[in-house]
Amino acid sequence: MRGMSEKEKETHDKRCSCASNHQQEFASRGQVDLVDMQSMPSNGYKWIMVYQDHLTKFCVLRPIRSKRAVEVAAQLLDIFLVIGAPAILQSDNGTELTANIISELKDVWPTLVLVHGKPRHPQSQGSVERANGDIKDMLVAWLADNHTQDWATGIKFVQFYKNSSHHSGIKRSPYSALFGSEASVGLTTSSLPFEVLKNLETEEDLLALVLHQPSSESSDPSPTESNPQTPSESNPPAPSESNPQAHSESNPPAPSESNSQAPSESNPPAPSESNSQAPSEILHRDVETDIYTIAVKADILHGGYSRNQFDLCPQRLLTEEDVSLDKAVSLRSAVIEQSASGGQGLVKCSCAGSTKCKTNRCKCYKAKVLCNSRCHSSQSCTNK
Repeated sequence: MRGMSEKEKETHDKRCSCASNHQQEFASRGQVDLVDMQSMPSNGYKWIMVYQDHLTKFCVLRPIRSKRAVEVAAQLLDIFLVIGAPAILQSDNGTELTANIISELKDVWPTLVLVHGKPRHPQSQGSVERANGDIKDMLVAWLADNHTQDWATGIKFVQFYKNSSHHSGIKRSPYSALFGSEASVGLTTSSLPFEVLKNLETEEDLLALVLHQPSSESSDPSPTESNPQTPSESNPPAPSESNPQAHSESNPPAPSESNSQAPSESNPPAPSESNSQAPSEILHRDVETDIYTIAVKADILHGGYSRNQFDLCPQRLLTEEDVSLDKAVSLRSAVIEQSASGGQGLVKCSCAGSTKCKTNRCKCYKAKVLCNSRCHSSQSCTNK
């Protein structure tokens, strides 16, 4: 490199080689990040601690009550004693928090030696941010499926689903990258049918099922032996002249020129009252203005929508009993009402550094929540 002596070049090469080796080994770099859940506390927990190994992308999620270094260090200690401790610990919440965490870990584990990495590491910043986005989406889906707001329990299942899913970056799942095999879920990952598995209770029942299970060759005769005259589904016979109507459903005729006003494929008209899969109370169309009124659960949306502002759903999600035409609500209110988390509810302040966020002028201090990374450009304050 220009302007560098031989000794400086040698030192630079050693640093690059050391950094490259640290990126290619398990537990070389660990990342810890905090997800703010203060707007939706669960059993006293207000934060989600996300720990991720940079190489394997294996992540561990823990609910915590505060973002104090002593509580984060206690959770990390439990993780490190199971899967090992990294050489570099990185946190996007600032080097001060990381230094305090390392100090707390050294107090209870004196032989542990860690160094804190750069808070904005370009090689790993995008990875942990994408992981946080996936975790939030999976957690929202779990809460909606289970009809609960107990995210402190849900993140345990999200952690398993996240680690056992295929990762496009490492071309495998984080679980297999760490343990060398895919994650198993009891007997449901075996080849036995689920109808039989749900009746098993003891190991003797399982052994009896395996020993007396007939082989697939003897129980499943080939299609040619059982019914040699039946044509296969993959190669259906061509329609004969005596049956010109055959396969009309699979090969519909092309539209004629006389039907030039047929709707476009991108925005077909919504089903009308005469030919509709959804009742007219749920989706109503004004023929004169071509404006639709859309209903949601218990209410209707305020205002009208044109055809290119919504897509049709093939399933019927609502019935006539679920809809009331007496009240109109905004789209945001309808989303908050049906949301599993009750809306965004994020509070952030823009206080100057001199106030230190210790008066009621601070939105976070007044709402009795801690400042997060989006507040006042991450300047120092007393409300953390």
